[in-house]
Amino acid sequence: MYAVTAVFKLDRAWDKEHRRTVEEELIPITRQVPGFVSGYWMSDPMEPRSHVLTIWDTEEQARSFIGFVQGRRPGAEEAGVSYESMTAVEVVGEAHR
Repeated sequence: MYAVTAVFKLDRAWDKEHRRTVEEELIPITRQVPGFVSGYWMSDPMEPRSHVLTIWDTEEQARSFIGFVQGRRPGAEEAGVSYESMTAVEVVGEAHR
């Protein structure tokens, strides 16, 4: 398995719109992408940042997802979202409660 980790800087004036976009657009779209296993979209209450972690079956699928997200960059920047980092990494272990 592979993970895509990403950090985005947010314009807090757009908070409600950002949450709506995550819930109504990004999560449903991501669920339909081949190889998707799971995902977490997180907001840092102390900093204007969002952290995203998605899990994929293969490295190719993870890297393809990065390309998909980067293709949405112009629209995201218009909505106050800037990309700080995004990378695909191998999952070497996992733990659940």
